[in-house]
Amino acid sequence: MPATMISELELSDLDFTETVMLRSSESSEGTDGTDRVLKHLDTLIDSIALKVECGSTDERLWRILAGVYMAMERITDYNDLVRKHLATFGRPLKLDQPGITFALPVKVNFDDIPKLDIIMSACATPGGAALDFGAVRRVSGGGMLALSELLLALVSVSVLPQMRGIEAFIGSIETAIKAGQDAKEMQELVAAYRRFTIAHPKQPVGSSAAA
Repeated sequence: MPATMISELELSDLDFTETVMLRSSESSEGTDGTDRVLKHLDTLIDSIALKVECGSTDERLWRILAGVYMAMERITDYNDLVRKHLATFGRPLKLDQPGITFALPVKVNFDDIPKLDIIMSACATPGGAALDFGAVRRVSGGGMLALSELLLALVSVSVLPQMRGIEAFIGSIETAIKAGQDAKEMQELVAAYRRFTIAHPKQPVGSSAAA
């Protein structure tokens, strides 16, 4: 079978210039497009800064700009913004960071209990941390084991997470024990909680209720 020949006219229509240029542009922006995103962010920051400079009284813009300056370690710009905010509003600029809440699910299994290092990292943030038992209705043997280990590990810790609803939760465990559901994991959990409360008689607790 004779080979098919491509005429010079057909060959002239096969233009790869656009494809080559597109790939070159993409490669210069980085594989994940980070440079392009940062350029868009810079444009947005400049727009917000201009509005603030023109006397905007929308404090959301001030807080956004302050947060960006802090994240990008633009300390001089941040300090200037704080002074301008004080002059404009007559009060300091505050960036309140909410606490980190570890909300336990309805049924708690071993993997649902956050690890100690994660909790400690959260406790070190300005907003602190909380472990919320408010939604818990059932706990597996593994979940009780993990919680016992966590409470015992927290015995020697000075900065604690807020324990929301833990008293009611432990109370339900004790009620189950009295009703005859005297599992070994239940006993160990109650014992771990007692050691925890002895070590931290004034531990931070919350008002969330558990059934």
